Amino acid sequence: MSHPTITLEAAGRIIDAGQEKARDLGLNAVLAVLDAGSNLVAFERMDGAWLASNDLALAKSRTSVMFEAPSEALNAPLQIGEPVPHFDHTNGGLLLMGGGVPILDENGRLIGALGVSGGTPEQDAEIARTAVG
Repeated sequence: MSHPTITLEAAGRIIDAGQEKARDLGLNAVLAVLDAGSNLVAFERMDGAWLASNDLALAKSRTSVMFEAPSEALNAPLQIGEPVPHFDHTNGGLLLMGGGVPILDENGRLIGALGVSGGTPEQDAEIARTAVG
C-alpha cells in the first residue's frame, strides 16, 4: 500500500508561490519541501539568500513533518514555574520558530511540509502559509 505523498510538480508550485511572496516582502529566502517521511522533494535558494538559511529551512520543514503542525506552534513562551518543553536531546534537526508549515492533501492527510528561511520568523511563517495556501 502506498502512502499519500507530495509530488515534485506540487512542490514546485508551492516553491514558486513562496518565492513570489518573498519578493513581495523584499526578501531572498530558502524554501525546502519534504515529503511525509521527512525526505527532501524540492529545495531552492533564491539569489542572495543567506547560506545559513539552507539548514534553517530544512529544520523548519522537518519540524512541521514530525509534529504535523506549524513550527511556530511549538514555540510556546516560557511560563515561570511550568516545565519547559525541550528537544535538546534529539538528533533530528528540529527548529521551533516560524517558517515551517505542514502540507495536507484534499482529505486532510499529511503529505509533506514546507520550510522557509530568509526573514524574521514571522515573515518566514507568512511566506510559508501563503505558499501552501
